[in-house]
Amino acid sequence: MIRCPDSFWSDTVRYVPDKYFEIAGTAILVHHRGETTLPGSPPPLERGQTILFLHDAGANGNSFASVMDASAAGHSPVSFDFPGHGRSGSLDSLSSIEEFAQHAEDLLREWAVESLVVVGEGLGAAVGLELTQRPQMTVHALICIGAVGPDADLTEEIAELELITAGKARRNFDTSGYAPDPDEKMLREAFSQWVKTDPRATLGARRAQRAWNAEADLSDVGTPTLIVIGEHSEPASRESSEALARDLPDASIEVLPDAGRHGAIEQPRALAALIDRTISSLGLPS
Repeated sequence: MIRCPDSFWSDTVRYVPDKYFEIAGTAILVHHRGETTLPGSPPPLERGQTILFLHDAGANGNSFASVMDASAAGHSPVSFDFPGHGRSGSLDSLSSIEEFAQHAEDLLREWAVESLVVVGEGLGAAVGLELTQRPQMTVHALICIGAVGPDADLTEEIAELELITAGKARRNFDTSGYAPDPDEKMLREAFSQWVKTDPRATLGARRAQRAWNAEADLSDVGTPTLIVIGEHSEPASRESSEALARDLPDASIEVLPDAGRHGAIEQPRALAALIDRTISSLGLPS
């Protein structure tokens, strides 16, 4: 039998950035930075500001891995895989944005988070907007990236997913929405995360987002919101982001250079710097 040195185990335990929590009977994989904690205990959230990253439909919490790495020196970044996504439990997606928000709220309630900044991409931005309107949550700032807002047109994607899940079309990795000449290594990493989610879960999540888009009333969202638009985002994505900024009482827009819709993986350090400046400008813990 080969015996590993004690230093191997201590270093492994210290730097494992993932752990599971059970929410409403479903095992949810949480990604964090810093030392690990005992099973069932919150990840370390003492440094700076707690930043919750919420991923898009069909993605998972690792979409923000590089942004979290860049934010970890001054803050406590955390993300998780929604049910049916990534390595969390369930074969199916949650069926409404309200359920997604309740899931996040149930997770955070156990951690006694007092100050929270939310970063949401696509579907995650809709969940973040829903969280800002819940009396049990105190979201001090919301940052939205990707194709966001009630004007985001999901018709074509949903139609394609319906064909795929019915066995009438092949599932293809979408390479659109990036800046020109995207890095091949970045695309390979994006692909490796994309294949972890069954298209049936992606379809369910997009249907939930479409239903929310049709009925969303954002007039009471008082949370300061930053809408991040990639420099190379397609016109339709840019227009839906700009429309969201107009619909919110307290919103501003920042352009992320050298990025398309996927700023979290295209320009993670620049996005982390934007998040940090937003936190500082609001006088939040840092």
